[in-house]
Amino acid sequence: MHRFLFAAAGIFFLTVPVAAQEDPGAKLPPGEGRDVVMKVCTKCHDPSIAAEQSFDEKGWKDLVDQMESNGARGTEAEFAQIVAYLSKAFPAK
Repeated sequence: MHRFLFAAAGIFFLTVPVAAQEDPGAKLPPGEGRDVVMKVCTKCHDPSIAAEQSFDEKGWKDLVDQMESNGARGTEAEFAQIVAYLSKAFPAK
């Protein structure tokens, strides 16, 4: 599981230089927590790459924790909102 999370984290960082879209959150569905994802996650990468992922809540929590370890800045409440939003918007398949 950890290898998969590190691979997913690598994908996030490899996509940072991708050309910006007009609306970086275009692929993110509306929902509670979307604004927090836009606020916290866009500091490092295009947040729409989350739309290409699918995890259960633990998987999203592990990935968000990894992003925090890599320097993402937010409060514990914001990270919890991000995990809740991503778990609902992009659940495990």
